[in-house]
Amino acid sequence: LPEEPRLQTSLYIEVGTRATARCRVAGVFPVAGEAWFSLSFGGESLNFTVTTSGDTATAQGEVRSPSPGQHQLTCTVTVGPVSRSAGQSVLVYRLPEPVLEVTESQTLVNSSVTVTCRSPEADPPGVLLQLREAERVLVSSAPAPGQPHVQFQLTAGEEDNGREFTCEARPGSDIPAVKRTSARLTVLYGPRMDDSGCPREWIWKEGTEQTFSCLSRGNPAPDVVCMKDGVPVSIGVQRQVSREDAGTYHCKASNAHGSASRDVTVQVEYLNILVLALGLAGAAAALTVLGVGGYLYYRSTRIRNYRLRQQQAKQAKQGKPAEQMSLNGAVQNKPELEHSV
Repeated sequence: LPEEPRLQTSLYIEVGTRATARCRVAGVFPVAGEAWFSLSFGGESLNFTVTTSGDTATAQGEVRSPSPGQHQLTCTVTVGPVSRSAGQSVLVYRLPEPVLEVTESQTLVNSSVTVTCRSPEADPPGVLLQLREAERVLVSSAPAPGQPHVQFQLTAGEEDNGREFTCEARPGSDIPAVKRTSARLTVLYGPRMDDSGCPREWIWKEGTEQTFSCLSRGNPAPDVVCMKDGVPVSIGVQRQVSREDAGTYHCKASNAHGSASRDVTVQVEYLNILVLALGLAGAAAALTVLGVGGYLYYRSTRIRNYRLRQQQAKQAKQGKPAEQMSLNGAVQNKPELEHSV
């Protein structure tokens, strides 16, 4: 038995939990099966099993303690007349679940709310407390004995509805343990109607598919009723738009904490057949006038040109080349004729 046994177990065990303890010894001669073990925790013998592999023997048992404090784990191995022992100190601790208290888990808007995070008696004494919101630490305390606590106060607003707080407790020593408790805040308030949920004006085109929507914030969720000319209107239902949908809709939201009202105007754009017909008739008349005028202008110009050519031909036959009519009817005199005159 050339080596002392080696112990393997957790250095920290919470009250009421179990941990595995192993005692291993190597170099046993003549055979590992000749090794005899004794395993105890806090002065009490443990039940264990022994396995061998070559010249190595291992005893494995379960450690459990109902009371906090430092406890000694001891392993003794005997081969023939030779015995060797090893020991390890284990800290058994108590860390109760932290307590998270909210003055009113359901509170009215603008009410004062106090959130308290505290820890019952822990052993060893000295607990680090943190009151958190998601990844943000709101308030924390240094490790302190007794029943430490931390508090956070706020005035509940609509934006605080559903806000979740977490109370964290950690032992003041190097024990790698943490306990958490969470609570959610519910803020109650009356209906709120604005352009984001219920626009004041809709502009639709006749024949298209549209959905009339009017929503309201509030907790609990408000009931919204809209009416047009005293008739209830379906909200959130798609329908085909007609010009009769134009008008003012009166919407009201209500819950146990109040009510709110809002008027919504719907404009429907549609094609006016009469105006279109008159416009087309006017356009047609204008085109007709332009066509007739163009034709008359073209006809008169062609006739004038034709008569001018006839007059020029007649003068040429009568031996009067000196005067030629221009296309516009003016007389042009040749320079040499003007000189002779």
